[in-house]
Amino acid sequence: MSTAETAQVRRRRHGLRVTVAQWLADLHPAGMMHGAVVMGAALALVDEDAVSSEAVVGAAAGVLAVFWLTHAYTDALGLGLGGERKHLVRRLLHCGRRDSAILLGGLPALLVFSVALGFDAGYGEAVEAALWVTLVLLAGCGYLAAHVAGITGWRAAAESAFAGLFGACMVLLNTGLH
Repeated sequence: MSTAETAQVRRRRHGLRVTVAQWLADLHPAGMMHGAVVMGAALALVDEDAVSSEAVVGAAAGVLAVFWLTHAYTDALGLGLGGERKHLVRRLLHCGRRDSAILLGGLPALLVFSVALGFDAGYGEAVEAALWVTLVLLAGCGYLAAHVAGITGWRAAAESAFAGLFGACMVLLNTGLH
């Protein structure tokens, strides 16, 4: 069986999981997971009595944007230090596009938080929902990575759980702080 035929059989057998995993791999999954963790931490650490819900949404989005820009800048700077001869602006644009996965990773938690508030959920409930979405996103990425690597059974469950550990830490941090 040729490599192409093997890939076709694998796609048919694993279908949606492989398709989603490939989509995530193309998006720069490390950046996406960084964005999810940054957004979760930003939401977990804000005291509901300190500012309005609208201010929290704006501040969390701002933190995510600054993290993305800082990440893109340090990547662009690193390319320059590595000998890349393109102008800093071109390197920054390239890295900013690649690192846009950071923004995508933080978006689910921010959207869940905002939508929950829009449906009259309490502040704490909205944060908790956003943090659980972050945990599921991280664990799901861990599962897909294990699946694509051919890891099954308890090892796949362990990789999923380990990936979700950061989300669980944020849930516990939020619970302990509030």
